[in-house]
Amino acid sequence: MRQKTYRTPCHPIPTFRAAQCDADHTHSYDVDADLCSRSYCRGVSDDPYWNHNTHYHPWLLAQAPDSARTVLDIGCGDGLLARKFGRRGLTVHGVDLDPVILDTAAPATNVTVEQADFLDLPGTFDLVTAVASLHHVPLKDGLTALHRLVAPGGTLAVVGLWRFDIRTDFPYLALLPGIWAFDTLHRPKLSGPDAHLRDPEDTYPEIRAAAAEILPGARLRRRALLRYTLLWHKPATPPAGRGLAEIKS
Repeated sequence: MRQKTYRTPCHPIPTFRAAQCDADHTHSYDVDADLCSRSYCRGVSDDPYWNHNTHYHPWLLAQAPDSARTVLDIGCGDGLLARKFGRRGLTVHGVDLDPVILDTAAPATNVTVEQADFLDLPGTFDLVTAVASLHHVPLKDGLTALHRLVAPGGTLAVVGLWRFDIRTDFPYLALLPGIWAFDTLHRPKLSGPDAHLRDPEDTYPEIRAAAAEILPGARLRRRALLRYTLLWHKPATPPAGRGLAEIKS
């Protein structure tokens, strides 16, 4: 295993790569160079706080297609990510089940928030984001709802958590010193809204398998800050022979 340090205007960020134990051997744990760039620093430097979720806001913002007009932010919390999309001129609707945390969401242009369960939410959106929220619902139910909420030709971007399994996540142990060091660098801003927490129940291989079934072509990557990312582009027209009824079955 090699360790490499990128130096940026913010601070050095250790980057690790380690082969996963997945059968296809096509993925790796990593901190991408784009999270060590000037644009990344600008994406989080003005935030009122930092944590392992907000760290991936620049990645989420970068997934908005040029043609996007509407965004759904699932588990929006205090609206930090929603406001960032709103400042870009997108019409953003944030949903969260916690009325207390929604009360802390500051009013913002182009942004609305609602206490709602995304499993029952109507409509479709050009971009759907879900940060640390998918593991709060049954996995396949959540993925099926996300599939439905993305408009044809739209994009789904997820930052999620998985249940650690020593059999498949053993290489991840080598990243822990780097994660602790990274947290220490951010200690003055390491916080976040008082959100309801829940431990994930699904392992990464289980999440990958469910995504392959419900979101064909989705790209998943385990990231170094105890998160995975999922990126999926919904076809403008359903693939021949595969409709939503088949996906729900």
